[in-house]
Amino acid sequence: MHWKVWALLCTLTWAAWGVAVKYAIREIGWQRLEILSALAGLIIMLIVAPGSFQLKPDLRHLVGLVAGGLGALGAILFYIALSTGPVSVIIPLTSLYVVGVAIAGVLLFGEPLTMRKVIGVSLAVAAMIVLAGES
Repeated sequence: MHWKVWALLCTLTWAAWGVAVKYAIREIGWQRLEILSALAGLIIMLIVAPGSFQLKPDLRHLVGLVAGGLGALGAILFYIALSTGPVSVIIPLTSLYVVGVAIAGVLLFGEPLTMRKVIGVSLAVAAMIVLAGES
């Protein structure tokens, strides 16, 4: 499948996830949600990619552990924000991480900096400013 199809499926899944997360936080709190989310993620990975886990003591695996830790910390902070604020603002606002990733793509991975990317990121930032000013 083309990467754009995977990205669209991801977007649709995350949209449903955002609604489910807001409901779950309201019902069970962010702490339980994080534990259940981690457990669900592990179960899904064991189903989707059985036998693919082989931890080795090297830099590549250390970077993977750091990435996982950052993802878990980001999820916790996200859940705390959702437990106190409106989902319609928090999810778009936290989507600003794409700005940092776009910059890292250019600086760290040698991806081309195109006018289309500059305009797209600028519009995303402007949209977030408008949405964040709502609450």
